Amino acid sequence: MKTLSIRQPYASLICRGIKTIENRSWTTSYRGKLLIHASGKPLAWPTFKYLPDVFVKNYLKYFGTSLKTMPKEYAAYFKWVTELSAFYHLEDPPFNKPDNIKALAKQYGFALPSQAIIGEAELLDIIKTSKDAFASDGDYHWVMSNPILYEKLILNVNGKLLLWDYN
Repeated sequence: MKTLSIRQPYASLICRGIKTIENRSWTTSYRGKLLIHASGKPLAWPTFKYLPDVFVKNYLKYFGTSLKTMPKEYAAYFKWVTELSAFYHLEDPPFNKPDNIKALAKQYGFALPSQAIIGEAELLDIIKTSKDAFASDGDYHWVMSNPILYEKLILNVNGKLLLWDYN
């Protein structure tokens, strides 16, 4: 099956349906199901964008903490950070200040699974322009859908560049 290696935390964000655009400098004619491989090297802090800056700066101001009023992508991220906080036995999720979110990402972002196939998603299309918050200018935007985060990961899998086949 076709497989795509993605650095953490983006691999997990895609498999949870929070990130629906994957930025790539290259394109492919392939469309269909992809296994999502979390590569062995996570993105380095502080250069990685753990989530869109607009969320970090403005989510409380515009959406408060109600999952009913915030956009679905933000609600999913909010839930994910709450789960991470519970996993690491933090008393309060770090939502009261944007810097706390970035501190959590810096401290715990590397605890996400790596060198493993963690789920799958469907590659629907590849477009050059997207208004998605995760889209990077100048890249191809791979539109992902139908994400699945596996309960049982396929561990100790070395990734490869481009699309590759995993048997």
